[in-house]
Amino acid sequence: MAESEKKQVYRRFVEEVINKGNLSVIPELYHPEYVDHSAPPGAAPGQSVFEQVAAIQTMFRGAFPDVHFIIEDMIEYGDWIGTRVTGRGQHIGQPFMGVMPKGHKLAWSSLGFFRIQDGKIIEHFGQPDLLGLYEQISAPIQKGSPDENRAIMMRYFYEGANKGNLSIIDEVFDTNYVHHDPANIDAIGGLDDVRHHITTLRHAFPDLEFHVVDEIADENNIVVRWTVSGTHTGDYFGIPPTGKKFNITGMNHWKLANGKAIEGWVSRDDMGLMRQLGLMPG
Repeated sequence: MAESEKKQVYRRFVEEVINKGNLSVIPELYHPEYVDHSAPPGAAPGQSVFEQVAAIQTMFRGAFPDVHFIIEDMIEYGDWIGTRVTGRGQHIGQPFMGVMPKGHKLAWSSLGFFRIQDGKIIEHFGQPDLLGLYEQISAPIQKGSPDENRAIMMRYFYEGANKGNLSIIDEVFDTNYVHHDPANIDAIGGLDDVRHHITTLRHAFPDLEFHVVDEIADENNIVVRWTVSGTHTGDYFGIPPTGKKFNITGMNHWKLANGKAIEGWVSRDDMGLMRQLGLMPG
């Protein structure tokens, strides 16, 4: 039996907006007079309908880059759809509900009422299990575990690199840390070098922002895949400011022991960076 139009609208919202992060379809699915009676924490007031819906999805995907909702049930009556979904994801992205990412894999339930008018969602009441989600993301981690390695390096990205909090370096890196960078044929080491690296980046790109999108960890290693964006408004290794924005990808591999990184390797799209700054053709 084919799904009704109302159920298809809701399914498109889940599969395209939430699961794929395709925000361009929001105007097709949401009514201009949409009212959300139970926006999740972090939703900003004063935005347009489409901006508000997009911001909520961006917030979830920013915290849980692999977020995926499974529709368990849809029940239709009149203009309303009753829904039950299960959300799954790994907290390796931005902090959520004030909790720094620890790499925990999560599952939570949510019930909702969606009113659909003229083929678009116009009203919503929702009840996600936020307490259960909070308990999962804030759960303690076992020493010497892959989860500990995830938590350690997420702090480097989100507290150290993104916020310029240099005090975090002593907590994340061993005093004899050695770093390998394709831009420097000689390995560099020591906490001062790490601090100098962050300071240099944030001077060149004050709005620097990393987003971790995936990771693989065991008891002694973690490999992280990320994107980074920023605006070139300061000197970057002798390159004067161009005022241009960039967004590139990269990866890090760290070896850890006793709760700290002891050696690391990085590879990033430096050619893409140079092209986006207008310093190379392409």
